[in-house]
Amino acid sequence: MRPQTRRTPLALAVQRPTLHRTLFTSVLLTATLLGSSMANAAPVKVSIPVQPLSSALTELGMQTNLQILYSPDQVAGIKSRAVSGSLEPSQALAELLKGTGISFQINGNTVTLVSGGGSSLQLGATTISGQALGLNTEDTGSYTTGATTTATKLPLTLRETPQSVTVVTRQQMDDRGATSVGDVLRNTPGVTMQKYDSDRTEFSSRGFAITNYQYDGVNIPYDGVYGENPNNSDDSASLDRIEVIKGATGLMTGSGDPSATVNLVRKKPTKEFKASVSATAGYWDNYRTEGDISGSLTDSGNVRGRFVGAYQDKDSYIDHYSQKKDLFYGILEADLTDDTLLTFGIDKSSATPRGSSWTGNSPFFTDGGRTDFSRSFNPGADWSRRDFESTTYFASLEQALANDWKLKVSLDQKTTDHDTRLASASGGNPDRTTGEGMFFYWGRWEGHRVQNTADVNVSGPFTLGGREHELVAGFMTSHSRQTGATYDTSAFEMVPGSIFDWKGNLPVQDFPKNGKYERTTSQNGVYLATRLRPTDDLSFILGSRLSTFKYNEDYSYYPGGTLTDTHASYKEHGVVTPYAGVVYDLNDTYSVYASYTSIYQPQIYKDASGKTLEPVEGDAYETGLKAAYFDGRLNASLAFFRIEQDNVAQYVTTDGTGQDVYEAISGATTNGVELELAGELAQDWNVSAGYTYARTRDQDEQRIFGFPLATSKPEHSVRTFTTYRLPGALNQVTVGGGISWQSAFYGQTFSPTDGSVNLKQGGYTLVDLMTRYKYDEHLSFTVNANNVFDKRYLTGLGNFGTTFSGEPRNMQVTAKYDF
Repeated sequence: MRPQTRRTPLALAVQRPTLHRTLFTSVLLTATLLGSSMANAAPVKVSIPVQPLSSALTELGMQTNLQILYSPDQVAGIKSRAVSGSLEPSQALAELLKGTGISFQINGNTVTLVSGGGSSLQLGATTISGQALGLNTEDTGSYTTGATTTATKLPLTLRETPQSVTVVTRQQMDDRGATSVGDVLRNTPGVTMQKYDSDRTEFSSRGFAITNYQYDGVNIPYDGVYGENPNNSDDSASLDRIEVIKGATGLMTGSGDPSATVNLVRKKPTKEFKASVSATAGYWDNYRTEGDISGSLTDSGNVRGRFVGAYQDKDSYIDHYSQKKDLFYGILEADLTDDTLLTFGIDKSSATPRGSSWTGNSPFFTDGGRTDFSRSFNPGADWSRRDFESTTYFASLEQALANDWKLKVSLDQKTTDHDTRLASASGGNPDRTTGEGMFFYWGRWEGHRVQNTADVNVSGPFTLGGREHELVAGFMTSHSRQTGATYDTSAFEMVPGSIFDWKGNLPVQDFPKNGKYERTTSQNGVYLATRLRPTDDLSFILGSRLSTFKYNEDYSYYPGGTLTDTHASYKEHGVVTPYAGVVYDLNDTYSVYASYTSIYQPQIYKDASGKTLEPVEGDAYETGLKAAYFDGRLNASLAFFRIEQDNVAQYVTTDGTGQDVYEAISGATTNGVELELAGELAQDWNVSAGYTYARTRDQDEQRIFGFPLATSKPEHSVRTFTTYRLPGALNQVTVGGGISWQSAFYGQTFSPTDGSVNLKQGGYTLVDLMTRYKYDEHLSFTVNANNVFDKRYLTGLGNFGTTFSGEPRNMQVTAKYDF
């Protein structure tokens, strides 16, 4: 039977250890069933291989929703038994402890663990504040997670995953006041961003743009920074966590993008009733409200539902720019039988900005000197807009099979519509004195896309050589069709008067339709991954994927009645993506690991002859050290990586028809290091911190200037954030703050006096602060202050040769009521 999460009090009087006292005996080992009595709980599916007892107890907590606290010296050096089958939690715990000399007693709400020497650890009666760390992070109060499946679809802890992994939990999002996916990613360790204009942001990792995005492990479309993508306006209210797997992940995504894969994991229904409402007010008339309600829809709890809604109406530090967006998310879970779980949901969102800018600001005067527009200056017309609306229907069926195997079938359909009408007074270079000489970029685009995706996989344990191992095998298919029209104009209308007097007042243009297009993208793949455990301390993760890629684009362009048809396509069959990883446990805390995978990324960029560039191909290597302190409540990692690629696209110019021209770069190599720490340093003290260095050079060991390669991304970045709940009489107050620093990056543009030049944004530091006051168990108030020292910096360089300023100092206040 699939266990249900229930929150009931069980007595715990504990003091958690600090980093300097990991063997402090008052760190407890818990066995707290989130239900009534552990002895009378219903059977649950359990599958735990032989391993150190401390990690086995952690897995038992994850699989049975037991919260496990323990004294480290009580279990140090002890191996657990293998336990599998449908067992009551007390039976599973008894099986796990067989032969260890440790037993336990249950008296009502008191659990006593008794060691072989007769010493016991008694857990007295207080209230539980959370639950064991598992896949879901909501209500744990943690900055880390107990397991992740994004890299291989095997449920592995961060320490067991042979790649660098960052998990942004629900608690982190709430502490930082993050309301969108973009808010989360810009503060994620190892991730950098460029915001090119009011609505478009590109996120990068390890020196390359992130193009692999998923919802609940299912790939979703990405059109690049200039098209629809999940970071422009997607809301975070429906998310439990965001998992960022660094490096190539072709085993699960097909495309072996060497930067990262971002998996947006949605909230799940709960068996117990829970609900909350919140209201936020911030700088520049930023107003937002959220509602979240969840619980059982039947007396037995076999049908559960959840609904999340959010609405935001905000202006901006950017003149005459505003945005309205909403989110409606609903999900149902039904236990059709004890072994069958059906899930169905709808995720619908929209964004309607006004005053959108197509670009940033011109960087040079006509005399070659640098312009100095204010951070609030908006070159966009007051009617410019990028309206997006998306609706996703998703369903899954999970069936428990014999011998602890499981079948999962997932189906998704995402429909997206956009209507974009833009005019931006950012073309050319203004006269320093008069401000004259600027012209408009403008145009209109419409599009409609439908993507259908299916994933079927089976997973479970198997025995080989007298030891238990795990395997997952599956098939994925996706098909996307996008149709649309363009309403461009080739006229270069001059901005009337001085650009210094521009307020966005421009009559709405009548854009004549001048083209239509149709794009279809298909991908099929079969994948297999296994974790082999030849010894208790050594595991190998081996896998491979066989993929097929297809892409077709037909564009009919007829300005002035002259028809021009263009076509672009690629078709790749039998693409094999291997994956290999090894993890060796040095002891109960530390592991060393290494992994390898290949890179294969079809692309649609064209060279000067109009030919589509060959796919990007290469290899990705990673090795490092991982640590899990306090049974995984604090995770640390040190990773060294190397990326080798050929056929990487580099922007060259724009031809006479307005099409971008690229060239392929071979021998591009990236070397780097990542260091990260996330979780609980001590009781009530959370931290997320990371440092990344990624250095990319061509085959001649020269820096590669130009979009989209590495000089448009900083080589060094630091992201930190921490919170601490004050002790004693001030324990209703939590304080926190973070520092973000990154080194210089570059962007290409054109100077009227010097021709093609590279703009530079030097390294800069941003400081954020937060505080929360918990009035009582229901009501809390959170204040977030961003860029508190009001640092002035450019976050976008090179979009149409323009620059875009980062956000000034700002603040928001959120009031939340939990029912």
